[in-house]
Amino acid sequence: MSKGQRYVLNFSDGSLPIQVDYPDPRIFRNCSTYGDRVPGLSWNEFSIHHLGQLEYLENPKQVILEAIFDVIDGEEFYPVAYECGPRADKFVARACKPAIDKLFAQKLCLRLSSGATVDISVQFGVAANRSKQISPPLLISQEVSRLMERLEVHSGVRGVLNLSNFGANPCFKNIVVSLANVATLKHVCNSIYHNDEHFSAVNGFIFANNHMKSVDPLKLFGDIEYGLLDLSENKIGSSVRLCRELKRVRAKELKLANNPITKGPKYPNNIKALQGNFSMVDGIPYDKLHKTYTPLNYDIDLESDGIRIDWTNKSKLADFEHSEDWHAFLVPDPMHALTETCLFRLFFLTANQFLSEIYPCYYKFDGKEHIFLVRNCFEQIAYLVHSCNLEIPIPVTVTNVEDPDVCMGPRTIPFYLRMNVSRFKLHHVDPQERITKCIQKCYVAQNQLLKMSDFQANEGLKGLWVHMGSTRILNNILTIISRQFMSNCSEIRLCNNNIFRIDAARVLSRMGSLRALDLGHNWINDLEDIKALGELPLKSLRLHGNPLCRKYGLPNDYIQAVKKIFPQLTTLDGVDLSSKPGQAPQKNFLCDIGAYELVGDVFLSNYLREFEQADMRANRLMKYYTEDSIFTMTCNYVMGRSQSFNAQLFKRISKYTKHSRDIKKWSDYTKATNEFHVGLMEIIGVLMELPSIVHDFLSVQTDVMHYNGQSAVIHVTGLMRDDSPTTHNQAELYLAFTRNFVLKVDKQGLGFGKKACRWKISNDHLSIMNPSRKQLEGAFKVCPLPKDRLMAPASEDSLDAKSHKLILFQQLTGLTSPWCTRIVESAEWDFERATKMFLEMKENREIPELAFI
Repeated sequence: MSKGQRYVLNFSDGSLPIQVDYPDPRIFRNCSTYGDRVPGLSWNEFSIHHLGQLEYLENPKQVILEAIFDVIDGEEFYPVAYECGPRADKFVARACKPAIDKLFAQKLCLRLSSGATVDISVQFGVAANRSKQISPPLLISQEVSRLMERLEVHSGVRGVLNLSNFGANPCFKNIVVSLANVATLKHVCNSIYHNDEHFSAVNGFIFANNHMKSVDPLKLFGDIEYGLLDLSENKIGSSVRLCRELKRVRAKELKLANNPITKGPKYPNNIKALQGNFSMVDGIPYDKLHKTYTPLNYDIDLESDGIRIDWTNKSKLADFEHSEDWHAFLVPDPMHALTETCLFRLFFLTANQFLSEIYPCYYKFDGKEHIFLVRNCFEQIAYLVHSCNLEIPIPVTVTNVEDPDVCMGPRTIPFYLRMNVSRFKLHHVDPQERITKCIQKCYVAQNQLLKMSDFQANEGLKGLWVHMGSTRILNNILTIISRQFMSNCSEIRLCNNNIFRIDAARVLSRMGSLRALDLGHNWINDLEDIKALGELPLKSLRLHGNPLCRKYGLPNDYIQAVKKIFPQLTTLDGVDLSSKPGQAPQKNFLCDIGAYELVGDVFLSNYLREFEQADMRANRLMKYYTEDSIFTMTCNYVMGRSQSFNAQLFKRISKYTKHSRDIKKWSDYTKATNEFHVGLMEIIGVLMELPSIVHDFLSVQTDVMHYNGQSAVIHVTGLMRDDSPTTHNQAELYLAFTRNFVLKVDKQGLGFGKKACRWKISNDHLSIMNPSRKQLEGAFKVCPLPKDRLMAPASEDSLDAKSHKLILFQQLTGLTSPWCTRIVESAEWDFERATKMFLEMKENREIPELAFI
């Protein structure tokens, strides 16, 4: 090999430059030994040949360095003059023979956390070592000494040494300093410990945001109690190693937030060994650290704490009008007939949406009663006690019209309260604070998008119920939004939030950039309930999935009604109104009409909608799978056929190819079990990794190939659009898909009539491919008919409307025109009745084969 081009590394920091002249031309790559060559103390050059395959990563350099530090496993290694290149990164380092030996032991090959593999090449002795050249250990010691002269106050603790994001200090601009390397952390700890002048004043340490997996060198500070040890925002994942490494370390508070260890199912039980070392963890007393901690479990005795309020002493409620303590609601349910979700839906329907905000917290069921806490909502409590008489009514949803002698009167759920059961404490749930933080996390800055779909499912609201159907609560949330994102939010998504009405146009008018609003799948019954929003300069509005959509038989009627209130709209329900959208119904092919409901709301329709939003799949899709379910997928998308082939497209498609199980492309058939996912949690984990998408439901075709009442096989084809938040500023990506479901009845005898059954997915296969030209031409160009549309009677239909119904009915059933006219006229032009008549006639074999096209 030829020599590299000579160059000089001049750092302009007073140190002597490094003259790189490559006296030894040998370059080592893909080998496990360097023979008779001795690394010595000279400078060596390292090249990381990533070939540009890491550009889709947020921080490729950090991923490479973490892989290097994992390999060298605690040996000293300080990259100098790290330079990122389009196909290879390079740097120099010296005095690192043990680290070099470990790199050669891996045949100069790095396995990255992203799954990629990259090669390293090494050239020894590229520059001579001279005194007064740059020295990373010396710079580290000097920076530690400087920080020890500037101890800080954190969380009320004085004398805290702040080493957070240590490698980002400006003095390290020419070298790589990472505490993820245990050797570097050990050097830092030694520098602290041997600083005789300032070490005695140190009362705490902040090692946050340093990518650390091991903290073993901290044992140097053992057997002394400090005020604070902050290890948050690192990559600590092993509880066994953490407990071993901190065995002698003591502090009043340990901070571990946002480490992998805190997100595992065994936390905090897996760090019980540290209970005697730290009084608090992340602001919570150690004995109250468990994730199920609530005042109900640790601080409150409902047998003796507080004053009971029931039918016998309702007048005493007035004594608590100005109380700021917690109050407990107790709802007897010895048979556990109500779920938590069902209970709160009924509760919020009962509460007065115009009175004070009420936020139920710390719900639990103790085997006999549902219990939750509230505070600072006396108006609402008084209404529930006096106006509702301590009862939650259950709405009548079934009317028995066949037997007039059977009367199902209104039913209620009684409850009682215990007032002032506990004082509010600093670590208790503060609804306003929690809501504000969750709203901040929902904001996608690069797209000026606020994603608050299914806001209640936000992880930050765990233990707190936020009912956006309450006008007061919704107005409060919209006020927070308008204050935080006054001029830098152009779209808000509020779908799936049980919203009844919005009259906060004045609040939202402060947001000068707001142009799009998604209110899909809420409880809005009439356009009058959102009429106030007509004052906003909205260009895009989504209302699909609300009850109001059922009021319109034809799409044009729906569009015109919306345009009366929002005349400036250009997009409605994702459809460009300038394209004059028409209609084309979804096609269903059924081997047995008994499967009709499976391709509707009983299974397929709901599943596809709940699959769309990636961050909600864990909550929404778990009900469909069991521990015996199987999921596989293939991705045959050919990027060369795409008009926008680039690195972004590769990154987007790679999320599907990562789990693709295409046996035809394998050379090693021992991998046959790869990407064969079995069991509820494994399947949900894979589905969570797939991007958010939106289905073009009018492209969807279904074929029920088998149905016998106990099992079914459904084949689905259609088109979907990639809707990942990180890709909203990129070109639209359309994907054709097929989905094969094998369903089996999991349980029977359910429901009030004991005739319902529960279906579960036994086998699920997803296939991704390039869409056809025909699919792309019609992609998302059609406005879907409102669900459960109600067709007007014949007297109200024009000839055009009747013709439109006949066309829809023919496309739905496949019947000839005379038969379509016969059935629809017999149903008095009621589309729903005509469909039922068709299914009954087909089941009774009253329709001859000649009646079909």
